[in-house]
Amino acid sequence: MALLAALVRDDCTTWLCHVDALFAAENKMVQYRAARALGLRVPETLICSHPADLAAALGEPFVVKPLGPGNFTGDDGQERVVHTQTVTVDDLAGADLLGAPFLAQQQLAARTHLRIVTVNGRAWTAELDADSLPLDWRQAEAAHHGFRGSARWWEAERDALLLAQHLQTGFTCQDWIVDAAGPAFIDLNPGGQWLFLPDSMTAQIADHLAAWLRGV
Repeated sequence: MALLAALVRDDCTTWLCHVDALFAAENKMVQYRAARALGLRVPETLICSHPADLAAALGEPFVVKPLGPGNFTGDDGQERVVHTQTVTVDDLAGADLLGAPFLAQQQLAARTHLRIVTVNGRAWTAELDADSLPLDWRQAEAAHHGFRGSARWWEAERDALLLAQHLQTGFTCQDWIVDAAGPAFIDLNPGGQWLFLPDSMTAQIADHLAAWLRGV
């Protein structure tokens, strides 16, 4: 492991997203601190062991989500995903909030979901109507095929690029929510999925990734 760690950090190796930046950026609190430092809109977010304190600060219901990546392999070898959930104080009665790396967040009333993909200085945005979808759109199978490319969220694209640059992540998949107040940053994945997006976008993203690999 020590040899592998040395190899991936060798100065002769060039990364689109350096391994250290990737690991750091997967932590949501790192993401939110960076977003706030840049003046981006982010839902109020806390880590606390007392549900009543969370409700007092965030209102009810509020959202809970994993602190890092939400996918894991169970004891039975099956892959699982921990989705974002809406909860109340009563729902968390008796729960050990320090037993797992979870955070709590103010719930936004989503009108539109955005998936923004960045490759160095380029960004592509797809939007999804939030009407009739669960809080975490990934739980709806149809939503994975419902995104459409959009050019109307250029300000969110600009902010997504600023955030990626700040975190030194040459590639990102970012989730944003649009509510009555406008776009808000929700999540950044430096190794996220994008092939489910419209072909007109994925072809361009693939071309830019290939160009970087060719050194163009």
